[in-house]
Parts: sequence; structure tokens; C-alpha cells
Amino acid sequence: MYKVITQKDEMGNIQSSLDYFLKFNLPKDANILDIGCNYGSLNYNLYKLGYRNIFGIEIDNKAISQGKIFYPEIAHNLYVQTSSNIPFEDNTFDVVLMFDVIEHIPSVEIFLKNQVHRVLKPKGTFIFQTPNKNINIPWEIINNKSFTKWKEYHCSLQTPISLKKMLVKSGFSNICIERGNILTHYNKNKVYKKIGLIGVFILHLFQRVPLIISSNLWGNAKK
Repeated sequence: MYKVITQKDEMGNIQSSLDYFLKFNLPKDANILDIGCNYGSLNYNLYKLGYRNIFGIEIDNKAISQGKIFYPEIAHNLYVQTSSNIPFEDNTFDVVLMFDVIEHIPSVEIFLKNQVHRVLKPKGTFIFQTPNKNINIPWEIINNKSFTKWKEYHCSLQTPISLKKMLVKSGFSNICIERGNILTHYNKNKVYKKIGLIGVFILHLFQRVPLIISSNLWGNAKK
């Protein structure tokens, strides 16, 4: 079994993102863009698995600088995104990834329509994961002990219904929204630190609940 490589302060769940990506059995020569790549850990894991045309963009200059140090083999494919525009030409990528990113982007529908859809090749695949608004808001209220703090960083939370509608309006088709694996070491450790063993038990329950109350929404769509 492949051992996922991450950094100790990694903000995203690289294991679940990689697991979901690999289920599509995409060709190793596919041109792939990871939006919001942070250090580039997912990119590096894909590189180690044989994907060579994998690019990452991130608005945090410090994260990209660190990523180039952590992963020198892919440093030339890690870029700072300096504006709301993706710095690549139209119809460049076979696959665009956005894991734990949709919820952070103001006016996300415009971004999906004018940028993500634009850089995908015809019949290209958009693969994503985002927290479920139905569950994330109560969790963040408890986590932050505040009714409003979550709005500062999760400005575009979606439900399964709103997410599908937004993708349709952004020009995507063949939309699939589903559950993914949340029983990873990252998630177990996260909930254990917050609420102890009961949190791990709840995590196991959420792995089986209907999509409408699933903690996260995974999905894919075609251009």
C-alpha cells in the first residue's frame, strides 16, 4: 500500500484527496492542475505515482516557497496565483482538482465558470471536495465557540443541491456528487483532539449517513 507523504502542519486531508483521485484511473500523461495546492503535497504524491504533468497553484506565497523546498522534484510546477485569474491558457488541462478550496472563494460560481471551466479541455474532468454546509456550520460554531467566525474563511459553503446547481450554471455536465472516505488518520486525529473518542465514533457514523448530512461532498463533472 502506498504511504502518503505530507507535512506535519498540513491543512488538507491529502490521504482522502489522493484516494478519491485514484478511483478515476486517469492516464499518467494527463495534464493536471491542482488549485489551492498549499505546499504541493498532493502534487508530489501524484508525481511519485507516475504523474509528470501535474501543476499546482496557490495564493499563499509562503506555502509555495516552502513547497519548493519540501518537494524540489516538482518545484518548477508550483506557482503563486497572484489574481483571481488562473495563470494558464484556455483548454490546457485534462483534469482540474479543487480539494478543500471551493468553500474559501468569494463569488465561487464566477470563478468556476470563468476560470476552471476555461482552462479545462473539452470533455475535461473537474474533481473536487468541499465541506457540506448542512454539517460544517454547526461544527464550526462548536469548534470556534462563535456563531459568525466561520464566515471569515468558509464564505462559499455548499449543500449537495446548491453545489450541483452551481456547477450546472457554470457550464459543467455529467455531474456526480457523492460521499468519500473520511476515516483517515488526519480526520480521526482532528476530531480526537477536539472532542476525544466520542469524536472518532461520530466520524464512523458520518461515513454511513445519507449524502444530505454527510460531512463532506466529493464529486466530479465534465466540461
